[in-house]
Amino acid sequence: MSQSIFGSFKKTVLGFLFGVLVVMLLAGLSMFGVTDAFTSQSKDAAATVGDEKITLRDFDSFFQRQLSEINQGAPERMTTKQAYQRGLHVQVLNTLITEKLIQIDANDLGVAVNNRDAVALLEDLEVFNNEITGKLDQNKILEVLSRIDRNKSPKELEQDVHDQIRRDQTLDSIKAGLIAPSLFADQQYKFMTEQRTVKLLRLGRDAIAAQSDPSDEDLQAFIKESPNGYIAPEYRRFTLLRMELENVLPDIEVSEEEIKNQFEYKIKAGQLGTAETRSYQQLVAADKTQADEITAALNSGKNIDAVIAEFSLDAPLIYENALPGASSDPTAGEAAFMIDNIEAVSVENSFGGWFSIALTQITPQTIPDIKAERANLIDELQTNKAKQVLYDASKAIQDGISEDSLTLEEAGLASGISVASFDYISRLGETEDGQRLEGLSFAKGVATDDLLLKEIFLAEPGFDGDVFETTEGGIAAIRVDQIKESAPRPFADVREQALTAWHLKKADEALASLSDDLVDRASAGESFEDLVAEFSVGTEIAETQMIRAAQTPGLGGQIIVRLFEARIGQTVRGTADNGLDRVIGQVLTITPNTDPIVDAISGTLSEQAKEAINADIQQAYHAAILADNPAQTLTANIERTLGVDQ
Repeated sequence: MSQSIFGSFKKTVLGFLFGVLVVMLLAGLSMFGVTDAFTSQSKDAAATVGDEKITLRDFDSFFQRQLSEINQGAPERMTTKQAYQRGLHVQVLNTLITEKLIQIDANDLGVAVNNRDAVALLEDLEVFNNEITGKLDQNKILEVLSRIDRNKSPKELEQDVHDQIRRDQTLDSIKAGLIAPSLFADQQYKFMTEQRTVKLLRLGRDAIAAQSDPSDEDLQAFIKESPNGYIAPEYRRFTLLRMELENVLPDIEVSEEEIKNQFEYKIKAGQLGTAETRSYQQLVAADKTQADEITAALNSGKNIDAVIAEFSLDAPLIYENALPGASSDPTAGEAAFMIDNIEAVSVENSFGGWFSIALTQITPQTIPDIKAERANLIDELQTNKAKQVLYDASKAIQDGISEDSLTLEEAGLASGISVASFDYISRLGETEDGQRLEGLSFAKGVATDDLLLKEIFLAEPGFDGDVFETTEGGIAAIRVDQIKESAPRPFADVREQALTAWHLKKADEALASLSDDLVDRASAGESFEDLVAEFSVGTEIAETQMIRAAQTPGLGGQIIVRLFEARIGQTVRGTADNGLDRVIGQVLTITPNTDPIVDAISGTLSEQAKEAINADIQQAYHAAILADNPAQTLTANIERTLGVDQ
């Protein structure tokens, strides 16, 4: 199977259920014509690729999955806005564009998929297989989908599988047979471990004179140069049909008989207490006669090891604290659980052979006190009943909208569910005067559920939408009644924001100009110490060792690259890792690594060399397809969907 991210689903179910990816060189996509569009060609698209489009739903689903994976195990949770600022949306979009390009190429090549291959791929994932038969189970598919992605249907899952196989078949032909010469790994090792001594001069904001505030006219002109940061978000007026579990639960009653039945069911299903287990040894006999003789010897008090030696038996199968179905042969487990005392019995196995089963220990079942579980049982029963009420209501509402052409108001009235109209709100759930719709403790507002906000800002205006499940397990349906497009905000509202941005821009320009001047002087022979003597604050000199295999703290990527490209004595400049300070650097020494490559990393570097060559091939492949199918990013749609257009 191809080593795509989809193929690694054996390690993570989420990677498959929410869509499929292809591991390719994505960073260079912008080089091949991926452009940004400030005017949307389609309200429901995140990008267009040729005549195809990447929907906002697909983009948002993939983005949220990637963000969730980043946050797993992270010391601090990254928000959607922080992820956007760090460029996660670009990575996600590049991956989806890559995937779309391969789909287009697969269509052009006429790549077809055999259904047997699709079934085999799903069976290989195991999570969709029946635990007993080991075969693909439709019920397991529905179970896993309902647990992880309620919006994905089995049909969509099947399409994902077909798409993945087609991608693998398309890509395999350009990757097959690639072998990197060992010389590549050796050269890469020496390149990455070359050592450089550099002297660094850092210029901070205090090194330049503070700028006085501009006039309002100049500030307004500054805003016009970069208006995107000063535009009010899109606002939408909408009608919402909604019922949450918390609205239904107070009316749900549970009888004593239901509590008792639920308790007994959970005991039987092993969800409460512990099941009875047994420890036993399974000795294989030649026939029934020998099995009876072995059993008689064991029941007479003889030690198991002595019996094994007496009858020249193979080592027994030993089961410790086993459940009924744990044995390799079902009849052995059944026999072990039918014995009342610590003794042995003879058993005919499933294939006509004979065992002697020696029971060694019985661990009784433990059953908790029903009184201790009462509150949990009631809560579980009430929740299940409330979910059933919501399910029935959801079906009735959906049928009313789809089949009987009812409006949301009419469907809500028929089902007894409240329907309310809301005035304009932004993607963040805020009104035009900045009030956030958070609701009350007993009635949560729209702004508390990001899924509701997404549905509101993904929906086309004027249509009664389908019923969907809310974050808290309730049901909702929305209709967008009117859209107020984003527009420039009043100058008074953005003046302070623009003033801060203006000062940052001027400081950046001043630091850039200062660093250019100092680089020229250093290149002409002046020392860093002489240059720093002119400043009372805002400068710092340091000397450090650098190798390519390790990140140098405090430096931005640009200056690091330039220092490794520079000759001894050459002066270069770039930004610090904070994006504002400037760093001037001089290379003092270059020390090549003459040691042979370390065996422990030789294989890794060879694989990296292979991947580098493969990346070049794939890059050329991308360029060819993208030339015929230009990609265009719809930034406004993406920002609105993620709620970062504020």
